[in-house]
Amino acid sequence: MTATLLTALADLALPATCAGCGAARTGLCRSCAAALTARVRVADPSPRPPGLPPCWASARYAGAVRAVLLAYKEHDRRDVLPALGGALGRAVAAGVPRGPVVLVPVPSSPAAVRARGGDHVDRLARAAAGRLRRAGWSPRVVRLLAVARRRRDSAGLGAADRRANLAGAFRGSGDPPRAPVVIVDDLVTTGATLAEAAAVLRATGVGALHAAVVAATLRRVPITPCRPLCHARDETGGDETPPRG
Repeated sequence: MTATLLTALADLALPATCAGCGAARTGLCRSCAAALTARVRVADPSPRPPGLPPCWASARYAGAVRAVLLAYKEHDRRDVLPALGGALGRAVAAGVPRGPVVLVPVPSSPAAVRARGGDHVDRLARAAAGRLRRAGWSPRVVRLLAVARRRRDSAGLGAADRRANLAGAFRGSGDPPRAPVVIVDDLVTTGATLAEAAAVLRATGVGALHAAVVAATLRRVPITPCRPLCHARDETGGDETPPRG
């Protein structure tokens, strides 16, 4: 078999570069994968939007983590979905005890769904549910939120403008579950999206609410260490234990 043919087969089997740092012949190198699981922390935006539920993040939105999320969202790098789902699963597990849990993805706009070939947050939620299930949780992904109206691109907007932009953007869809509910998203910046989603869910009768994201921004979201209880729930480590981070 010629070297050219071997190279072509390798291109088919593996992504050309790491989605985080660009290293050759790997979907996600060890260093970039580790950046997604450094430590689960409480993400507390400042100023904190009214009604934001307790939120946990697995990583800071910077460097390799930012590159991996953008590669997944904007360049259809679905090979990194297992790693991102694992990071989201760890954030979910930091906020709720082992057992039944309902993951509610923040819905993407129809335009974003078309551009990305599907709802990227819904895929993340289902990947996280798989990791949680293997670690002893009983997760369900339920679409309790739907898009109610179009909203502007939030890039560059401040906290107050983001809240105004999101007011009325979602509507409830479905009956409230009895299990703990965790709103999940890929990223938290000012917290306005999660706060609006939480307000809609509370209006439908959902009680205990939490939030979990893969990453939180540095500029607008100071990340404080998770309380000791979060770490007490992560004692075994390994691929089967989402709380690790």
